[in-house]
Amino acid sequence: MIISHPITALIRFGAALTVAGIALSGCSSSPTPAATPTGSTSNAGGNPTAVTTDSSQVLPVQSNPIKNDATAQTLKIDSVLVENNVNPSDGSAVDDHLEIALSNTGSKTLTGFEIFYTFTDPTAKTSESYYAQLPPSFTISTGEARVAHFDNTGEPDHFPSNKYSLYATSKNGLDVSVTVSAAGAAEQTATVKKDPGGDEQAD
Repeated sequence: MIISHPITALIRFGAALTVAGIALSGCSSSPTPAATPTGSTSNAGGNPTAVTTDSSQVLPVQSNPIKNDATAQTLKIDSVLVENNVNPSDGSAVDDHLEIALSNTGSKTLTGFEIFYTFTDPTAKTSESYYAQLPPSFTISTGEARVAHFDNTGEPDHFPSNKYSLYATSKNGLDVSVTVSAAGAAEQTATVKKDPGGDEQAD
């Protein structure tokens, strides 16, 4: 007959617990997924894609990229405002911004709008140009009119602008030129002057 000593039994029991603990630890070692960085989203491939609404990302361009050889005079620039803008619903003053009123005098809906605009500071002898390709939803039916705004409000038909541009920061008077293009219509150009003043603030 073999009699187990109580101390020997305790040693064996402790060893068994240690082995079991090691085995459980190995089974629970799966990595924790990394969190998606703030300000980004994950695409289908799992790589983060930057998301930004910062208007400083609207950068100047070196030249006019519009390529349009159409000759039909169906697109019209009705007006260009760069100051003293108002809310059309009630006539109240809003922040000064580039506002381009357009209309369609042709027999087909105008689509594929592109806008190229330049701010020139004659006093400082400097200029900046910007280009915007408007979304496909921006169309003008025959006989209709529509206004494109560049002011960062995020409202319908309001598009991003550079809050650090000459327009926003120069205290000198500015010459502003605008070129608008639509598919199948001759591009149109207009110019306007902005009076001297301080940084653009709410009216």
